Parts: sequence; C-alpha cells; structure tokens
Amino acid sequence: MESQLRAAGCEIVLGRPFTDAAGIYSEDELKSMVREMDALMVSSRELFTRAVMLAAPRLVTIAKLGIGVERIDIKAATELGILVSNTPIPENYLAVAEYAVAFMLAMAKQLKPGDKQGRAGRWRSIVGSFMRGKTVGLVGFGRIGSRVASLLRAFEVRVLAFDPFVKPERAAQAGVELVPLDRLMAESDFVSLHAVVTAENRNVIGAKELALMKPTAYIINTARGALLDEAALAAALHHNRIAGAALDVFEPEPPASTNPLLSSDLEDRVLITPHVAGMSPELMERMPAVQTENCIRALRGELPEYVVNPTVTPHWRAHRTTGS
Repeated sequence: MESQLRAAGCEIVLGRPFTDAAGIYSEDELKSMVREMDALMVSSRELFTRAVMLAAPRLVTIAKLGIGVERIDIKAATELGILVSNTPIPENYLAVAEYAVAFMLAMAKQLKPGDKQGRAGRWRSIVGSFMRGKTVGLVGFGRIGSRVASLLRAFEVRVLAFDPFVKPERAAQAGVELVPLDRLMAESDFVSLHAVVTAENRNVIGAKELALMKPTAYIINTARGALLDEAALAAALHHNRIAGAALDVFEPEPPASTNPLLSSDLEDRVLITPHVAGMSPELMERMPAVQTENCIRALRGELPEYVVNPTVTPHWRAHRTTGS
C-alpha cells in the first residue's frame, strides 16, 4: 500500500511493527511523533487521546485498520475536526463469526489437551462433549453475533443473547432468545463475546458474572479484551469455577508475560491466539487497501467510504481547507 500513498504525494513515516519488543507507544511518544502529521493510519494497539490529537495541529484524518475504534477518542476527534474512518468490510465479520464457532468446537472437543496427549503417546485419554443440546450465550447481537447464531443452527444448540440495543422481535426471527446478562451467564454452556467496547461496558464480564457460570462452562472472546476482566477470569479458572476459556484478544495487546492467563498451569484450559480472528489471506490484502483508500480520499478532501464520525463533516471540511 506504500506505493499508493507515495503516488498520492504522501511522505510515509513508519512506526514500530506490531510485534516489536519495545511495545506500545506511550502518550508522550505519540505526541512527539504526530506533530507534523496530516494523517495517521493506525491499528488497535495505541491509544489516541485528546492530548495526542491536540499535539497534531495539521491532522486531518485517522484511518483505522479493522472495525473497532475504542482506542480512539472519537468525541475529541469530532470536536477537533479530525475525520476517523475504519474498515468494516463484510468478510471481516464473517471471519470472526467462524472463528468464534471454531473456538467453541475446540473447547467442546478438547482439541488443545488432546493434541498434547496425542503427541505424548497417551491414546484415548481425552473425552470431548457434544455441541448438540448445549446452550450458547452471545453477549452482543450485532452482525457478528447474528452470524454466529446462524452458523450454530447446524449444531442444534439453544442460543441466548444479551444486547440492550436489539429488539426481541429481531432476535426471535433468528431463533434467539433475548435475556438479561445474569440469566445468560447462569444458563450458558458457552459464553461468547461480540460487543463493541464503550465506556459503559468495559469489564462487563467480571468476577460477579463469572461466578454465575456453570463449572462446566467456557468463555470465548473474539471481540475486545476490555470487555473481560482478565484477573477475574484467571481467578475463576484457578479455582475451577469454570472449565476453560478461548481468547483471541487481550487488554493490552500483546499481553504481558506476567498475565496470569498465560501461566503454565492453565495451559490445557486456556486457548490463546494473537488477535487474528478477523484475518484471512483475502482480508489481509483487502483491509489495508481499504484503509489506504480511506486515508487518501480524506487527504484529498473527499469523504472515505467508511466514516466513523459523520457529524465531523462540516467542521472537517473547514479544517481541511484552512489547514488549521
């Protein structure tokens, strides 16, 4: 995508790779970096606060790779005339939904400990369980949650959902029952998180909610790490209050080596992947291309295809033409 940006007249300043051992940029580091920037192309790693944006008087746009924008202060961006875009292409939510179901199957069939036992030559030492007849609880019933429910029909499971923004009629049409969160946690054999992060729902699944779960139940997170209290989850696992967890996301990312969920004594009960649920070879080409196009269009004074804060538009155009 660098060639497209250079062809559009952009000077590119590269940041640290996502896997760099130096870790996440601090707010002060970001403030120093963005002073001369007209545009930022970002992932889900760094936190872009009002202070960072105030340090970038020339900033026109922030182009986010992926759907979630919880690490960008959208209110501040809108007030400062900075247009924010993302890449919510359909293939992304389809990939995440499939990944969540794959996690459920991996937990039900005990694939991770089974692999370990098989490599050690311990034959017929692991027994998995059926999905059929189980109850799956979806925390969040947007595009991804709805797709998960659709995929689960083949497994003949009962599906519950908690989402205060969804009408019961819509859930009923999908064969899903809307219930309060505490009931979902208590009745589900698999709890799968599919909500966006807001100020109100950070750590929406904490010690209280985990204590409601069956000791044979599993929790799955392919959404955002901030939805789940990791310390409370580790405690629940260590005390055998729940059976296991499958996690593609953490808060922060990558998780520190001291994160209790990475401890060796939980290795067989916690399946961890590096925030790749929404990735595929096709998406790894298309999403950066859409992010790049969003950025270039904004720099030209045109609206990108995907705008997160459309109310910025009048202020943004003034900001763009004056260069203030």
